[in-house]
Amino acid sequence: MCIVQSSKRDGGLMTRNSVVPEDRFVGTPLGVRLAQYAVLANDPSVPEIAADWWKICEPHYRSVVEPLAAATDGDRSGEDLARLAAAPSDESRERALADSLGDFLERFPDTASRMAGLVAAADPHLLIDYRRGARPDPPAAEVDLATVLAWRPPPAEQSAAVRTVVVIPFRDRTNGARTRNLLACLASLRAQRRRVDDVTVTVVESDDEPRWEEAIRPWVDHYVFARHSGHFNKSWAVNVGVRQTPGTPELICMLDADVLVDELFLERNLARAERGGPSSFLPYQDMFCLDAASSHAAIRRRCEQGAPDVPLDSFRALILREPPGANLWVRADVFHRIGGFDERYTGWGGEDDDMVARLVRAGGFARFADPLLHLSHPRPQMTLDGAPFNAHIEPGSWDPGHGYGQLHGPAAAAAAGRP
Repeated sequence: MCIVQSSKRDGGLMTRNSVVPEDRFVGTPLGVRLAQYAVLANDPSVPEIAADWWKICEPHYRSVVEPLAAATDGDRSGEDLARLAAAPSDESRERALADSLGDFLERFPDTASRMAGLVAAADPHLLIDYRRGARPDPPAAEVDLATVLAWRPPPAEQSAAVRTVVVIPFRDRTNGARTRNLLACLASLRAQRRRVDDVTVTVVESDDEPRWEEAIRPWVDHYVFARHSGHFNKSWAVNVGVRQTPGTPELICMLDADVLVDELFLERNLARAERGGPSSFLPYQDMFCLDAASSHAAIRRRCEQGAPDVPLDSFRALILREPPGANLWVRADVFHRIGGFDERYTGWGGEDDDMVARLVRAGGFARFADPLLHLSHPRPQMTLDGAPFNAHIEPGSWDPGHGYGQLHGPAAAAAAGRP
């Protein structure tokens, strides 16, 4: 399925689809869906996953949960709602609420009809949604840094002519939590169903010192250290990876270090980029942000057990609808024509929105509907002195001349109207 669109966060540079696919909640009992709203309204991990989207979504969560609390006051289901609100990650409490609401809604059909209408009105506006999948029994053993450091990469072969470069920007100052995710990402890239020998993988570690070089090098074709001691600059790290990888690849894949890919990831997306395909695309519609336990299970299944993918019904996850980043494919000529990512963006947020908007403006942008799995990790700082990191940047104004992706440091924007 291909969805061609311009995809944005409300209030930003781009526009986005706001209609939820009609079959998204078909077959979901109303009591189950209402329990999901209770989780979304109360779980602190929801605003942590995307603070700006939380501000957009919170009124829609409240438009369902507050009337539900009023309607169930004095009923067992109201007690279950309060218990879940106090511990929103407790799956047993979530199941208990869904069950008691099923009974409550049968007894009060008029209330059931009203709540169904409120859900139908709110659902199309949710940028952050939620699903509770089945848990492995017994739960998967924890995957920590020591676990992944003990892995040994399979041998890799690469042809002299590299057509595609996969660039992974990276920094880890959290005692290895992000390094665990990076090595799982790289292991899933190595475990493709068919060998693709004209793809090269470059990791750019951008930090004040090369903390994880020894762990990364065995898994990649190219390791680049880009010294930078300030807030993480993902845009510059990606541009460095593109400019510092040897050769002249025709296609660029930007991949976040916390994405776990299936065994057809390269094959499927390279086919999309063949002659006549889009000049740039995001291969996914929904990003499934796994919680810690689900991340352990997904890594064990994909990287250690060798499963071709991770079934979507096997984990608990927050779902980001139509986010702009994490995995972006773009023809190299288009990437260079627009000057790569805007290197003025530092810290969290905005750079992916800006890049996708400029690619939409360049023409030939598409979006496909693959799922994308995002592994759990400590959340970054999302604001600076209470304001978004990059609120001072005019979206779409990047004009770096020829200076982007240089190892000496991020480029400043060139003067508008330069000769």
